[in-house]
Amino acid sequence: MQEKRRAQQIVSLAKERIGKAFEDLRFGRALNVDQLWPLVTGINASISRHPGALMGVTRLKDRHEYTYLHSVAVCGLMIGLARQMKLDPALHHEIGLAGLLHDIGKARVPTMLLDKPGPLTVEEEIIVREHARMGFETLMSGDDGLSTNERLSSIVLDACLHHHERMDGSGYPDQQRGNSISLYARMAAICDTYDATTSARVYKAAWSPAESLEYLANNPGQYDPEIVAPFSAMIGIFPVGSMVRLTSNRLAIVLEANEPDELMPPVSPFYCIDSKQLLSLRRIDSTIDPIVGIEIPSRWNLPFFWQTRATILAHFDGSPPIE
Repeated sequence: MQEKRRAQQIVSLAKERIGKAFEDLRFGRALNVDQLWPLVTGINASISRHPGALMGVTRLKDRHEYTYLHSVAVCGLMIGLARQMKLDPALHHEIGLAGLLHDIGKARVPTMLLDKPGPLTVEEEIIVREHARMGFETLMSGDDGLSTNERLSSIVLDACLHHHERMDGSGYPDQQRGNSISLYARMAAICDTYDATTSARVYKAAWSPAESLEYLANNPGQYDPEIVAPFSAMIGIFPVGSMVRLTSNRLAIVLEANEPDELMPPVSPFYCIDSKQLLSLRRIDSTIDPIVGIEIPSRWNLPFFWQTRATILAHFDGSPPIE
């Protein structure tokens, strides 16, 4: 609980700082990268102490703060993945900053397109896709008098430009394929997709963590299987927010990771399959009512699921429910 409170403080500050960075760029002011470095240090420290705490906090996004919290979440996922892959710890900070800045180009995309409730037109899609190149150009054209190499590493710059490249060459902006895509851009593609698909947007419902991992694993032509495997291991057997079935034939939401025993995390039962009734909010230890297996929400006809899950996660996180 103490680390969760720390994570909430870190995320609150990070959301404020990254929001200010986006605002500066929208109004033609220079990006102050120096203000963002301490955020990565804090996120890195939180991931080191308790990998699941920060990820649990960033799961609770409303549509107004998605862009900012998405950047924070991808930063944490990138650092966690670097640790899982046993990459050089000296690189973790740069890898985290790459996650924090990967979507900075969206500051120059009209907000009405980012939040459009319906599908984008071909012309609108072209504009939105330009965020990768615009972000790269923004990071390259620092107004602080320093050269690119003195300001930001190639890890940060390349992840910003190429996090939408895909293994089969179908991505953008340069249609890179396979190992011609840098390791860090391939990592960013997975982290970006995972957080985007598990977040509710004005134009789509969120996927469960299990559905997102299933999608990543089933699309080796787009996402590097050799990175998807350690990413899935990092997220865990029962990711926070997953829907599971209990021995009692109740559906429940996983509340947090249980590091001593990943097979028995704390859960909140919310629906009785036998009686077809919603249950009152409470937290239980799954050692008492063991988990039978993970469930995919799309396979159940529960129109109330997404709001119920958001309410449960917010309630037991100590935060107000999201919209």
